[in-house]
Amino acid sequence: MQPLPPFPSLETLFQQTDRLAGTPLLLALSLSVIVLVAARDWRLVLAMLMVVYAGLAVLTASLLPPQWALLRVVVGGLAAVIWYISAQQAGWGGSFLPFQHSQGVEARPLASTTLFRTLIVLAVAVLILTLRPRLPLPALPTDARFVVIWLGAFGLLALALGDEALQAGVALLLWLAATQLMLAALQQDAWLIWLLSSVELLVALATGYLMIARGPLWSNEQGGSD
Repeated sequence: MQPLPPFPSLETLFQQTDRLAGTPLLLALSLSVIVLVAARDWRLVLAMLMVVYAGLAVLTASLLPPQWALLRVVVGGLAAVIWYISAQQAGWGGSFLPFQHSQGVEARPLASTTLFRTLIVLAVAVLILTLRPRLPLPALPTDARFVVIWLGAFGLLALALGDEALQAGVALLLWLAATQLMLAALQQDAWLIWLLSSVELLVALATGYLMIARGPLWSNEQGGSD
């Protein structure tokens, strides 16, 4: 029986992801953030959150040692797990399936405001892409500058459109991710990165608590319609 090959190191793993850097990475991050802000289904939000943090890890690996890039995945994964458990405790639905009814609660990815949210999100995306040659923060690398502006703008938009604790939590995490990426490019301070990562986890915990306190989604609407 042949021995198993050794597991590749972090440096090797992130070197293999270098081929994804550039346009494919920016496209994946941009689309994921758009869906993250426009979606109304909490399951879809959590899935897109993990995609965003995985993309941020690949981008961070080009600026910082791979250990710090791995921290992006760990923080995003913990936030998603916290929110998933909180959603289950709050009675937001069953397993990770769209359009599923559970205990009278329906996850509605095509809610009444989804079209309006999508139009607003697309308008902001077109505006940023149009102004891309004149974006501020010239000291940042080109890709990092675009992602920082993209995350910051959609973080503000998510905060304006949000009417639930989960949407507010997503908005704050986008802002913190943009800040951390900017600091990674300008000032590689380990203490600041640890501080921002800790704040991200505190935001995730506070959001999870508010989700549980909120209780089942749309329960008032269903009770009123009955």
